Amino acid sequence: MSQHVTPRVRPELYVEVQQFYASQMPLLEARRLEEFLLTFTPDCTLEHIPYGWRFEGREQLLKEMSARRGDPDKPRAEETSARRAREENIAYYDGLVYRYWFDRMLIVPAADDTLKVRYQAMVSMTDAQGKVSFEPTTVVEDVLERRDGELMTRSRVVTHDSANWADKIHNPG
Repeated sequence: MSQHVTPRVRPELYVEVQQFYASQMPLLEARRLEEFLLTFTPDCTLEHIPYGWRFEGREQLLKEMSARRGDPDKPRAEETSARRAREENIAYYDGLVYRYWFDRMLIVPAADDTLKVRYQAMVSMTDAQGKVSFEPTTVVEDVLERRDGELMTRSRVVTHDSANWADKIHNPG
């Protein structure tokens, strides 16, 4: 029987990567998109699979995220799917507080200033009445790059556990 050996990283590096995400993701949750995107390299990519989308560069990401993230102070958006929201150019997070949850983080140094990070993620959405719903779970694969001593996301691939994730109804009543 062969044994799979996972490379070990220094505890300080593991903590640094966790701190990076602990600083990055609250910016997205708070819809501080310009600040969130400053944690990505200018030439970054973000891809959702299967049946998803690929965005390149901060400008394209800002345009897409601005159209979808909505306003937490507005009344809850009508029920819609991610696919329909893109087709009709509407936000689907209005009136919702959403949070990102990461687990089982595997960090593999790829080069002097590059890390490959793989983790499972889940997104929760809470409405004004306290009702919580979840998006389909995902596996995320990031490439982090150190620039001027700081970690930044160069690429992110989000693989949804359901092939029909884009047709899932957001904000079900």
